[in-house]
Amino acid sequence: SAFFSGTFSLSNPRIIMADACKAKGNAALQAGEFDEAIAHYTEAIGLDGSNHVFYSNRSAAYLSKGDAESAMSDGDKCITMKPDWPKGYGRKGAALHKLKRYDEAAAVYNAGLEACPGDKALTDGLATVLKDKDKPAPPPPAANPFGNIIGKLATHPKFSTWMSNPSVMGKINMMQQNPQSIGMMLQDPEMQEVVQALLGGMGIHTQGPPADEPAPTPAAAPPAQEPMEVEEPKGPLSPEEQKAEDIKTLREQGNTHYKAKEFEQALQCYDSVFEQDPEQVSVLNNKAAVYMEMKEWKQAEKTLADAIEAAQALRPTPFEVIAKMYVRWGKVYANKKNPEMNLATAIEYYEKAQMEFNTKDVERLMKTTVLEKKKQDKLAYINPELGLEAKERGNDPFRAQDWPTAIKEYEEAIKRDPKNPAYNNNLAATLCKIMDFQGAMSACEKALELDPKYVKAIARKGDIEFLRKEYHKALETYQKGLAIEADNKACKDGLAKTMRMVNSATGSGEVDKERAAHGMADPEIQAILRDPMVNQVIQDLSGGDQAAGQRAMQDPGMAAKIQKLIAAGVLQTR
Repeated sequence: SAFFSGTFSLSNPRIIMADACKAKGNAALQAGEFDEAIAHYTEAIGLDGSNHVFYSNRSAAYLSKGDAESAMSDGDKCITMKPDWPKGYGRKGAALHKLKRYDEAAAVYNAGLEACPGDKALTDGLATVLKDKDKPAPPPPAANPFGNIIGKLATHPKFSTWMSNPSVMGKINMMQQNPQSIGMMLQDPEMQEVVQALLGGMGIHTQGPPADEPAPTPAAAPPAQEPMEVEEPKGPLSPEEQKAEDIKTLREQGNTHYKAKEFEQALQCYDSVFEQDPEQVSVLNNKAAVYMEMKEWKQAEKTLADAIEAAQALRPTPFEVIAKMYVRWGKVYANKKNPEMNLATAIEYYEKAQMEFNTKDVERLMKTTVLEKKKQDKLAYINPELGLEAKERGNDPFRAQDWPTAIKEYEEAIKRDPKNPAYNNNLAATLCKIMDFQGAMSACEKALELDPKYVKAIARKGDIEFLRKEYHKALETYQKGLAIEADNKACKDGLAKTMRMVNSATGSGEVDKERAAHGMADPEIQAILRDPMVNQVIQDLSGGDQAAGQRAMQDPGMAAKIQKLIAAGVLQTR
C-alpha cells in the first residue's frame, strides 16, 4: 500500500526505450551487423522521432552497408532537425562523396563549415573530396586482342575443324585469359599458325591473296548434321575384357553377400578379386568393413594397414582411395562396440585422410567426433570427491579475498561435480566480488536449474538484481525464496532493503536514469506499458479521474502491475 499514495507520473518511457534501442544499434554497428543496427535505429526513431542523433547513427549504418542514397537522406534529415550540429553535414557529405557527386559533397561541407566554423571533421572531409575530384580518371583497360578468337576461328574452314580438339581449345582458353602467354604459345606449331593468322589482319588466312586485293569472304560452314545412331553389333570380348567382367561380377557378388550379412562368402569374393587384380586395392576397404561387422577389430586394422601399403605402391597413387581407408580406420576406433574405442585415435586417422584427399564430409565427421570426445572427456572428469576437495580449497582464498584463486577452485569443483548447485552458488558469490554480475547471474541460474528450490541461490539472485538496480525483479525473487522458506534471513533482509530503496527513490521525485533504463529493457515492463488499461489507470491517478483510478487499484492484478512499474523506476509518486 505504501506504493499507491500520492500522484503518479510516467518517466518518458518512449524516450528511455528509444535510448535503449540506440545502444543496441551502436553495438550492432560496431560488430559489423549493419542490417541489425539499421533496424534498431529505425525502432528508436519510431519511439522518439525528435532525436537527430538517431538519424545520424542510421546514416552511418546505411553508408557502412553501402546504401549511400539512404545515408544521404538521413544526413539531410539530421541537418534539417539541427542545423548547428556539424555531424549532420558530415553524414550527408560522406554519402555524396561515396556517390562521387563531388561538387554537391563539397557544397555540403562548406555549408557545414559556415554553420560550425573550424570543425576538423568537416575540414578534413572537404579536403578529401577536393582531392578525389581532381584525380585523373583511370585509363580504360586495354582490349584483349584474343577476346573473340573462338568466334573468328569458328568461321574459318580450316581452323573450325580444330574446335573439337580439347588440347587446342585448352591453349586458346589460356591465351584468352592471359594474353601475356603468347610467347609460350609461339613454341607450339599449331598455336603459332593460329596467332600468325590472327595478327595478320584478323582475317584468319595463312596463304591468302596479296594485300591490295580484298580477302574473299569465307563461305559459311554447312550446318552439321546429326549423326544417325547405329547400334553396332557386339563382338566377342577379348580375354582381358572377359577377365575384367568376371572380376566386376565377383565384386558385386561380394557386395550382395555383405548386405545379406553372409560375411564369410563376402570375404571369399573380395579375396578372389584382389588375387586376380592387385590394383583393385579398394576392395580391401570393403573387406575391412566386413571385419568391422563381425566385430573383429584387430583383423580390420591389419587389413586396412595392408591396403594402404598396397595403395601407396601403385602409380599413380590413388590418394582418394587411401583417404577412404584412413576414414574406415578411424571408424574402427570411433565405434562404440569396439572395447578399445578411442576417439582421439579416430580423429588422428581422420586427419590423415584429409592430408591424402580433403573432403567436406570428412571435415564434418571430424567436427562431430571432436564434440563427442569433449563430452566423453567431461564425463570422465567427473569425481564428486575431488569436487568437494576443490570447493574446500576455494573457501580459504575466498575468506582471504583472493578472488581469482577462489574462482579457479570453484570452477574446478563444478567440473568435478556439475550436478551440485552449491558450487555454482559459491562461484556466483565470488564473481559478485569482482563486479561480474552477468557471470554471477549465469552461475545462479545454473544452480537453480539444478535445484529450483535452492533458497541460497534464490537469495543470491535477488542480491545480484538489487546491485543492478533491477528492484522490481529483486522483489519478486526474494518473495519467491520466502514462499519456499518463510524464515530465510537472507531473503527477508533482501526484501526489506529493496523496499527501502524503492520507497526512498519514489518519495524523492527524482528519476534514476540507470534504474529506469534497466526497467525499460525488461520485456515484462514493456508489455505492461503497452497495456491500454494500465495507461488509463496511470492517467486517472496522475490527475484525471482519481476515483476511477482508486477503484482500478482494488484489482490485485492491476495493483501488482503498477507496483512493478514503481519498483522498476518507470513510475514515480509525488
